[in-house]
Amino acid sequence: MAFASACIRSPDFIRAPEPPDNPSSFTLAGQFDIPPLGRYPTGIGLQFGGISGLAARAGGSEMLGISDDRAGNRVYRFRLSGEGTSFRVETIEEIPLGMVTSGPAQIDPEAIAILPNTNLLIASDGVGSPEPRIPPALVEYTRHGAFVRTFPMRDRYVPNPEGPQVRGVRANIGFESLTLVPGGRRIFTAVESSLVQDGELTTFERGAPARILEYVRDDDGYVPGREFVYMVEPIARPPFEAGEAVNGLVELLALGGEEFLALERSFVAETGDTGRKMNRIRLFRMSLAGATDVSAVDSLKGLSGITPVGKTLVLDLSEVPGLSPDLAPSLDNFEGLAFGPRLADGRSTLIVVSDDNFNETQRTWFLQFAIGDPGRRSGYND
Repeated sequence: MAFASACIRSPDFIRAPEPPDNPSSFTLAGQFDIPPLGRYPTGIGLQFGGISGLAARAGGSEMLGISDDRAGNRVYRFRLSGEGTSFRVETIEEIPLGMVTSGPAQIDPEAIAILPNTNLLIASDGVGSPEPRIPPALVEYTRHGAFVRTFPMRDRYVPNPEGPQVRGVRANIGFESLTLVPGGRRIFTAVESSLVQDGELTTFERGAPARILEYVRDDDGYVPGREFVYMVEPIARPPFEAGEAVNGLVELLALGGEEFLALERSFVAETGDTGRKMNRIRLFRMSLAGATDVSAVDSLKGLSGITPVGKTLVLDLSEVPGLSPDLAPSLDNFEGLAFGPRLADGRSTLIVVSDDNFNETQRTWFLQFAIGDPGRRSGYND
């Protein structure tokens, strides 16, 4: 793994790529992996890995990636170059995140965004065990990693600290996604699956109602706005007897207005000690248009007349030709999305990253997808 050192410069810090206006066609353009168990800085730093979310800057030629290591909260900066067989991702900086001095006692970072003031926003899953449970959070830091503040949180997301859980996010199924709508006046995050009071988790037979939460600019901060129901798909069945099995909404990426890309990740492990497992990674185009605002509803159980967000499948990684044999067919734990730099033919790109779970049998994969047809330059939203 090649590493280099550099300092962040501010002019390009928040210059993210503009989202394409009709991302319905995705073609694998490049793939790159970082082996597990390495350290950054090499030999002396913390173990590299756990990349759970991306935020693009410098026109997409650089990415900030949040590591979900609870013991040493940190952000990595990556430089992207090339395409096709020349596609490369280089780690060039680590940004330690400072102690949260007013807010949750511990954070479990899962997603990242860059605010218009160049500060970093981190979504924390919360910590479900041991008790007392620690609630999820949206935490703002300076671009150098100093704590700034936490955003206000509605009570319905906060689990009761002790005893049988009756409300809030479940353990390890809290805020996994984070995205800014172009212009930066609205932020969206989402719960990976249902809140305790909203319903059961996904099974092979049925999906589950996750909540999407909007934050709206208010003076110098952001406050909770609308909420919507997102129906997570049922778990994809594996070709073996299933043991552990989950599916959830793990990332959102704003297209502009009320349109988003939504990433779902299912994982199934075979019973026994075979080590067999299967991931199913599906990308949906999602729209809030016509969906019911449930921000005044504390529990979805038994309610009727609620219209969830609309969604259309646009990419299934299990059906993508040309993936490395080290990745296909079982795939890996893909959790992060960001738009990358344009290709030489003018098409915009989507970057998808996997979390290696700090596991020696997994890797950090970066997949580069071209959006649209060759020879046709992608349009952009205003």
